[in-house]
Amino acid sequence: MNGILVVDKPKGPTSHDICQYFKRTLPVKKVGHAGTLDPMATGVLVILLDGATKLQSVFLGKDKEYEFTMKLGETTDTYDAEGKLLEQKPVPDDYERKLKELLPQFSGEILQTPPAFSAIKKNGKPLYKLAREGRVVQPEPRKIQIRLLEILKTDLPEATLRCRCSSGTYIRSLAHDLGQRLGCGAHVTALRRLASEPFTIEEALPVDWPSGPGSAGNQARRA
Repeated sequence: MNGILVVDKPKGPTSHDICQYFKRTLPVKKVGHAGTLDPMATGVLVILLDGATKLQSVFLGKDKEYEFTMKLGETTDTYDAEGKLLEQKPVPDDYERKLKELLPQFSGEILQTPPAFSAIKKNGKPLYKLAREGRVVQPEPRKIQIRLLEILKTDLPEATLRCRCSSGTYIRSLAHDLGQRLGCGAHVTALRRLASEPFTIEEALPVDWPSGPGSAGNQARRA
């Protein structure tokens, strides 16, 4: 069976978990995906079956679009709500004006440093595994493209934004960096991928993912 599935990943499982799910439930030998989503993230995940796995590099390089909510005033080690709280600071009274003024500085081609808790590998081992072992490795900055970045709503202490960006962009790093520039810190509390070109969330099929104590979804770790 050769083909491409566009699914709406639920919150909980890793992208690898979703691939293994389809490997168990479909008559296929190989299953891959085109773009990792963190366990807490939802939305468009492109699943490649058998011969279509050869197209992985093509889809990996496509632009992505996200909607994300960040909590202001708190910094975590993973840059999201699943991490350890590192610091709390008051949010500036004029945070909304400052945030709007910051957005152009984060648009176009910029340098971004990925999170230490990420699937990037060093000597064949994902950095998130090294970080859990107490060996935090800071990845090298990389060039990315932010094609659209806009505020959808603000409701202190949270702000929700939409971002269209190049492959390789870490939304967790974007939220963290915005928080640092605001002077109060921030981390992602919700993340949804709306598109992975050329596919959109409107085309995505739901995944009948198991839930409850002991399920694979509840045992999932960052990947």
